Amino acid sequence: MKIPLVYSETYLFHQPPSSHAENPERLKTVLSVLKENPIISPEQVGEDEPKVVHDENYVNLVKLSSKRGEWLDADTYTNEHTWNSALLALGGALTAYKNKGFALVRPPGHHAGKSGRAFGAPTLGFCIFNNVAYPILKFKLKRVAIIDFDVHYGNGTQEIFWDNPDVVHIDIHQDPHTLYPGTGFPDMIGGGEAKGTKVNLLLPPLAGDDLYEELFPIIQSILDDFKPTLIVFSAGFDAFEDDGLASIRATERTYNALGLLGYGNKFYAVLEGGYSVGLKRGVKAFVEGLEGEKKDYAGTKSAERTRSKFVEFFSTEKRILREYWKI
Repeated sequence: MKIPLVYSETYLFHQPPSSHAENPERLKTVLSVLKENPIISPEQVGEDEPKVVHDENYVNLVKLSSKRGEWLDADTYTNEHTWNSALLALGGALTAYKNKGFALVRPPGHHAGKSGRAFGAPTLGFCIFNNVAYPILKFKLKRVAIIDFDVHYGNGTQEIFWDNPDVVHIDIHQDPHTLYPGTGFPDMIGGGEAKGTKVNLLLPPLAGDDLYEELFPIIQSILDDFKPTLIVFSAGFDAFEDDGLASIRATERTYNALGLLGYGNKFYAVLEGGYSVGLKRGVKAFVEGLEGEKKDYAGTKSAERTRSKFVEFFSTEKRILREYWKI
């Protein structure tokens, strides 16, 4: 069964004033490779709804910046349509939750924390409102597992749920020493009663599919132990080999396997990053997985030096996680 795509042309109106990686062509690329999936429209949400996720001062800043067409920071632009697009992106995530769908939204959101920039990040990293967090907070959902596989750490999402033991946040990303936002290390495990529910799995630059495959048993063990009632995907495709903004070498093999984590479960997915080839090949393989279609794609192999660095990360991660999970 084909999963529904949540989409609106309103998402195309959020446009940069000049050349920028996060632009409307991204969604056109995705739609061009998912022609067989049904498209449904996102729900409209009220102007107070961003306050379900973010504090009032940040929401007001976004609204004012959009009205003026100003940049929020060096990475993150707005124009006169950004406010409406960002509201509808929240609505898109809501619709995806209700329909077990994939929200093809813009602007993206996983770097946006409660007050904007999260955990000392230098910028918002193209994000406005945290779309993936919105349905969880609006409906006070319990036993939720978020899997964020954007190549950049989802610092905003992890900050929002930092003290929430009902939300396990598993984030797979490139070594933060080498990439924005510079945080997301294995010892960032959550606060208070939520300690251990925030899981950061690191990949060194030039990591291939073979190293992702070593992470899947850990992810599956945590899911088996936690027994989530809902799996949420912060779906970024910028770890695809040669996508442009990072140096991980994932291919269809990894994205198909990530999608299969959702098959047979209640889930929704929300688009985050991905800027070129990942939006073509990675998205298609991911959706195939969500639909239960397992394919034996050829994968990339990591050099020994890269593997050695990965093993160093992995041993640290397992040592920390064993205090909280049966892995």
